[in-house]
Amino acid sequence: MAKVKLKFSIIVFSLILSLFSIFYLFPSKIYAANYPNSSIQISTGDVLYSSKGWQTFFVGHVAVVGYDGKIYHSTPVVSTGGVGDTLTTYLSRWDPGSTFTVYKFKPDQYGPFLEPYNAGKWARNNVGSINKYSFTSDLQMSNIATNYCSKFIWQAYYYGANTNIDRPYLGNYMSGSSSTIWTPADFKASPVLKSVGSFTN
Repeated sequence: MAKVKLKFSIIVFSLILSLFSIFYLFPSKIYAANYPNSSIQISTGDVLYSSKGWQTFFVGHVAVVGYDGKIYHSTPVVSTGGVGDTLTTYLSRWDPGSTFTVYKFKPDQYGPFLEPYNAGKWARNNVGSINKYSFTSDLQMSNIATNYCSKFIWQAYYYGANTNIDRPYLGNYMSGSSSTIWTPADFKASPVLKSVGSFTN
């Protein structure tokens, strides 16, 4: 009888461990929804790039999906310089018909990868630390309080996922002590974030 109970306990423990693995080791797949007008699945750690235009000061804008499904970004449209939007609210900030390109963490290795989840978690936990939007002062990359869109994405992966998404092969490899502006163009050249398609609002 004791052996039967032990076997049952092992089976129950194995089931619980399996469920934990599904939701923790593969957290970026927990959303069943797709981005509007597309077949691209919404995943934690996705980076949304908005094309150049008057709304993005003609340099583009980037935001990251948190593990709660909200879109986190540093932006001058809110007084604090940082905000977490629902997808609906985020898309409403743009003119109808605007295009958004989705970048996913896709290094040249096989997954699963925890980096996107950890980056999305860091973004959610730290967006409240932003109190000023600026790309002309207090530019040190380790400075969260003064921020701008692409810097915040870099920080989410660097500090949240221990991953530098900059482009070392071009001789530009940011660190926390760097004070060079890191633009959406730099982000688009990342060797580990790959475009998987686009959608419109």
